[in-house]
Amino acid sequence: MSRETKSRLTPTETTRARILEAGMRCFAREGFAGATTRMIAAEAGVTLPVIAYHFGNKEGLHRACAQEIIEQYSRRLLPLVSAAREAANKGSLSATEARDWLDRILDALVKAITADAEQRLTTDFVLREMSEQGPGYALLFEGLWSPGIGLVADLLAIARQRRPGREEERAGAVMLLASLSAFTTIEPVSLAVLGWERLDGTRRDTVTALAKRLLDGLVGR
Repeated sequence: MSRETKSRLTPTETTRARILEAGMRCFAREGFAGATTRMIAAEAGVTLPVIAYHFGNKEGLHRACAQEIIEQYSRRLLPLVSAAREAANKGSLSATEARDWLDRILDALVKAITADAEQRLTTDFVLREMSEQGPGYALLFEGLWSPGIGLVADLLAIARQRRPGREEERAGAVMLLASLSAFTTIEPVSLAVLGWERLDGTRRDTVTALAKRLLDGLVGR
């Protein structure tokens, strides 16, 4: 949540946002099983009944964190993703146009995963969910991962002048998007190997260009 958005919140909304942020930090660090509502309350600077008032229990807070991540990605990427999905569904998209959409999606994804501290926090939460699958996992799968991979797979098929729905393009989409995990899941290793302190500026451009070269291979160029 941006500073500008936070500045417009009511006191009740501010408290809820603070608990969400503390919840994400604790769940990302400790996992769902390891994090406790007492721990989260201390991190957020609230009492346990305040968490219960806003979220019911730990499971409710965890699902709310997952839903907030989906909404954050929607604010960043929904216009682009919706337009790409609409174009793919029309059935008249050319191979070149499909590739252009894939390029734009990769541009947006690299920018999103390296955006700011808020994005780093949500990435940490998502990575923990991938390995432990807490209550928010199904929300993330249905609202974020599955539709995103499905869109990239369909665009890959069209770019290859094939009908969407083939397993090969779905596997290609998974592998293409998984390549970005080098700067999420294993970012510390990647940065150490490359001798980079962080991913920004021209280094972000380098990663984007390399992702597009991987895309070239999948498309067949």
